[in-house]
Amino acid sequence: MEEELWEACFDGKVEEVRKLLQNEQINTNWQDPENSTTPFYNACLYGNIEIVKLLLNHQRLDINKADNDGFTPTYIACQNGHIEIVKLLLNDNRVDISKANKNDATPFYIACEKGHLEIVKLLNDHRVNIIKTMKNGATPFFIVCQKGYIEIVKLLLNDKRIDINQETNDATPFYIACQNGHIEIVKYMLACGREIDINKKFNNTKTPLDISKERSAGLKFRNQTEKQFQKAKRNCPKIVELIESFQRNPIETREKLRKELGLSGKNFLLTCLFIIC
Repeated sequence: MEEELWEACFDGKVEEVRKLLQNEQINTNWQDPENSTTPFYNACLYGNIEIVKLLLNHQRLDINKADNDGFTPTYIACQNGHIEIVKLLLNDNRVDISKANKNDATPFYIACEKGHLEIVKLLNDHRVNIIKTMKNGATPFFIVCQKGYIEIVKLLLNDKRIDINQETNDATPFYIACQNGHIEIVKYMLACGREIDINKKFNNTKTPLDISKERSAGLKFRNQTEKQFQKAKRNCPKIVELIESFQRNPIETREKLRKELGLSGKNFLLTCLFIIC
């Protein structure tokens, strides 16, 4: 009977799930022997919101039960961008919204990694832990700088809980944005007015300016697609100009960037600017 429920949730068969749940003896937390996923996990994975609602009404449901890798139903809904399901889960006081997987990745981290802006906003509004690092040291802010998700970067830059200089594998978020040619992120980081270390070396060898010059000259990484390579090659010369301008006159460069980005007169962390040399 439990396996039938698991399969019905997997296949999205709402009426069959409704019928099976009428049996008060059914174990809604049954896990498949291979991956330890539950019926509720399946519903969240495939975005079956009506089945999610049915299961949430079952009092014995373990809403946080994870699979073999530590992925909870909340994590998997955030990973797959199922925003309406995420809203339901956030309104249920049984949910552990910050429960991490075996690599210490939280639902907030995976929403950032996948670029699901609206889910990131929802989680942030619920004041979840947005600074928890993975076992490899990666932070949500670093991953969005690496991926180039500018709207999430802008959101997190305005949150004082974020350490914008925190390193992952010895690289700062600013360094990785420069390396990957994400010029809009570079502009916002220079314009935001927060303390930023633009000279921090990666592995005690290269600064963001150094890597930007190398990428401008055609440096290509093995794991890069041709599209990513061309983007970096196109944008890194402009990043070199920005960094050199910022080093010469940070106040003037910041103000020019603020005007270009439409930030003049807005409360975008108008704080004192520091350069760490």
